[in-house]
Amino acid sequence: MLQGKRFIIHGISRLAVRVARTLAASNAEVTVLRRPSDGDEFIRMLPPGARVLETNADEDVRRLVEAGAARADCLLALGDDDLDNLRAAVAAHTAAPELPVVLRTFDPGLADQLEQGLNIRRAYSMSALAAPAFIAAACGDEVLETLRLGDGEAPICRLVVRPGSPFIGRTTAQVKTRFGCGVLARATEANDWQPVLGDGMDAPIGEGEQILVGGPLSQVLHVICRNAGWLGDGKRRRKRRAVRPAPRTPSLQRRTLLPAVAALLSAVLVISITVFSYALHLRPIDALYFVITTVNGDSSLKASPGWLKLFGCVVMLSGGALLGIVFSYLAALATAERLDETMGRRAGRMSGHVVLAGLGNLGYRVARLLTEQGMEVAVLEMSATARFADAVRSITPVLTGDARLPENLERASVRQAAAFLGCTNDDLSNIQACLHVRRVNPDATVIARVFDDALAERLADAFAIDRALSASQCAVGAFVGAATDERALRPLHVGSLSLIACRYTITLPFTKADMDAWRANGVRILAFRTPASPVQPPSDLTGALDPGDEIILCGPADAVRQIMANV
Repeated sequence: MLQGKRFIIHGISRLAVRVARTLAASNAEVTVLRRPSDGDEFIRMLPPGARVLETNADEDVRRLVEAGAARADCLLALGDDDLDNLRAAVAAHTAAPELPVVLRTFDPGLADQLEQGLNIRRAYSMSALAAPAFIAAACGDEVLETLRLGDGEAPICRLVVRPGSPFIGRTTAQVKTRFGCGVLARATEANDWQPVLGDGMDAPIGEGEQILVGGPLSQVLHVICRNAGWLGDGKRRRKRRAVRPAPRTPSLQRRTLLPAVAALLSAVLVISITVFSYALHLRPIDALYFVITTVNGDSSLKASPGWLKLFGCVVMLSGGALLGIVFSYLAALATAERLDETMGRRAGRMSGHVVLAGLGNLGYRVARLLTEQGMEVAVLEMSATARFADAVRSITPVLTGDARLPENLERASVRQAAAFLGCTNDDLSNIQACLHVRRVNPDATVIARVFDDALAERLADAFAIDRALSASQCAVGAFVGAATDERALRPLHVGSLSLIACRYTITLPFTKADMDAWRANGVRILAFRTPASPVQPPSDLTGALDPGDEIILCGPADAVRQIMANV
């Protein structure tokens, strides 16, 4: 319980609402600072008793003082604007230099560079924490926690060993050596979850068994996809079914400035014809020819009055500029049309792939992680100018269109897909798209991003959606853990087994004998890094650890607490 603890949340977002609810449920005192431009949608979702103060960038320091920053246990900057969150961290350092800050940012590495100067305890990206959970759900598994180490993540995932899984017949020690992941616990249908003790010389893993694995993000995602039969020799092959080509979405219907430019060009043309007809006594057809030649720089106004020469210069410059804009728009639209056709043809040849709707922060992370594992992905995004569209388009097809429309889903070959992930920011759009996918492809795994907890619980039964996940729900544990505990301990529960995972910086020389003592109690090092290296898997840890090295460890709750008490 957090009775007597005080927390300040800066910024209103879905994540902020979940964090506030979680803290208030443990009897903590919560104060929320909001911007005047923030809507009331999320304010109404805050827990009863939460104090709400309005502030702007110029008043942040004063408002933090009024909110009791000097007596608070932590400030959580959780708005949707990364720059605003960073401003809040700077203001907190001015208002209360000793106040620890937990920061939400798309690029946590940026905050790490400011950690000492701004007293940032942890910096997390909500999309980076949530993306592994969505991929695991598409494979039929579950990510319990995702911890951050250096510039990488380390998920802990519960897997069901499926037919043809590369785990079958291997011991936990062999899994670590072969796949770079630590096996923390095992469970069979006849037995509850048990921690893996000792050096891993246990019985081989069997089909249908459940295992809890953890390690660097790339290694964990690899074993998740391999276990689901998506990669390697067991990659899922689906027989293509004949489908009628869906009608193309006309590219020229996209919103542009072309109508306004065309109207302005027409106005210049009419005015110019009228002026030259009157001043030079020309017939309309001759005046039109004269205007066109003037625009192209072939004008004969040497003997004309000065005002007419000046007008001719204006016509030449404005007409040329407007024509250039028109031709550039036409070229851009033609290029977009050709690009969309190319993307459509690539998606149309896919089978056994993943269809992803929505290319926001979460969709971008999911698309990148899947393609890095060698999975084929077809992306549907409403806006052709989405923030991540160009970056993702270079590695996988990105189709422009509304995922709620069946014809757009057909363009992404959804009938041949292994899984569909609705990751837009609109719950209803995700649900509608999932319902269509379920109708045309009953074999696909269907995952919807849904913020509403009550709705998410009912989706599986009411709409036959395999999993409904919330990105903020997947990430809330990391932010709350960092805010309430300096070491950011993460409690995990599988069956009756309680475990704790955390990040720890080595302060004294750590020998192989120390590692063996940890393993004997079921505590595993899931990932490590030295000051000069990136995150590495536990299979690469063959010697001692030195002071300054960082590790992710996880094991039975009592054993981890004892370790933390002695270091």
